Amino acid sequence: MPIDDPLVQASGVFADGRVYDGPEQFKHQLAQDADRFAEAFVEQLATYALRRVMTIDDAPHIKAIAASRNEDYRLRMVIQNLVTSPLFQQR
Repeated sequence: MPIDDPLVQASGVFADGRVYDGPEQFKHQLAQDADRFAEAFVEQLATYALRRVMTIDDAPHIKAIAASRNEDYRLRMVIQNLVTSPLFQQR
């Protein structure tokens, strides 16, 4: 195999010890904890949008923004929740 086209190591271990082997297992593991994934995603999105690191004081806002369960975590709703939140409005 040429060096320009290395094999992809598609297995690993999450920080909590859960193991995955390939993209399907990775996706399945993430889907098992959708709420936690959504909060992590919103935190990264807010960090980018606000150009600052989120703090412990921001946690309640992050949780409220991520609470898009009723909309099946649609990206449009997550972004709308972010830009209409006090976290974004009072920056």
